[in-house]
Amino acid sequence: MNLFCFMISLFFLVISIIFVRKRSLEFKWGLLWILVSLILMIFSIDSRIVEYLAKATGIMYAPAFLFFMGIVFNLIMIFYLMIVISSMQKKLTKLIQENSILKDRVEER
Repeated sequence: MNLFCFMISLFFLVISIIFVRKRSLEFKWGLLWILVSLILMIFSIDSRIVEYLAKATGIMYAPAFLFFMGIVFNLIMIFYLMIVISSMQKKLTKLIQENSILKDRVEER
């Protein structure tokens, strides 16, 4: 099972690097996903790390710790992306308004 998890993490690492090199994925996001891949690879190599972290956080079942961390990571990503979307929405509204004003000025002439 550990080998399977390692191979999936390695595949994810390679895909992340490919998308960063193709510039389909921004560098800062690529670094995040590369870091996540490396952490998952480390966890799959040595399960004692996961067991230690689970016990340190008070979780008795180590796989439950991984699910918990995955959920927390997803919640943080969703929250951050909502902030980005809100910012883009404000910029888009401002851009539309400015475009409309410029269009009116051009039509007046």
